[in-house]
Amino acid sequence: MKKVWWIVLLLTACATTGRGAYGDHYWLKPADTYIGMDDAVSLLHYANYVRGLSIGERERELERQRTAYARDKSDFRRLQYAFALSAGEPGPNERKLALQLLEAFQDGRHDSGLAALAAVLATHLNSVAQAQQMGVQQGQKRIDELEKKLDAVKDIERSLLRREKGKL
Repeated sequence: MKKVWWIVLLLTACATTGRGAYGDHYWLKPADTYIGMDDAVSLLHYANYVRGLSIGERERELERQRTAYARDKSDFRRLQYAFALSAGEPGPNERKLALQLLEAFQDGRHDSGLAALAAVLATHLNSVAQAQQMGVQQGQKRIDELEKKLDAVKDIERSLLRREKGKL
């Protein structure tokens, strides 16, 4: 009888947490799970999970999250999709889509933990975009400097050729 009671208790715990055999939370490891895990904490584990994916695995995960978000437009899915988009080295389009997803959290009507996590992710994405923009600007500045030096070398070469022709 005790054995049956423990099985019922275990199944009840799994049902109340939504993590029976990790269910829809496949990114959690057995050591990560506990009853009553906050969605924000679960999403932090998810962010760590997608950060470690290879490029091919990331593409599959991105498609999985795109499909899941199309079915369920909950705050959790929205933020999960944004994390999937921002993992690795996102391109400008992925970063833009992630920021659009995160804009919904700015109205103050969302779970405070998820809203705070969304704000942190948005800040990170904006800082990455700024850093890339600064890198592009510095690269363009370097290109302009090198073009000026090349033009100066060409001018010197032309003047030397003119002198050579004048001596002959």
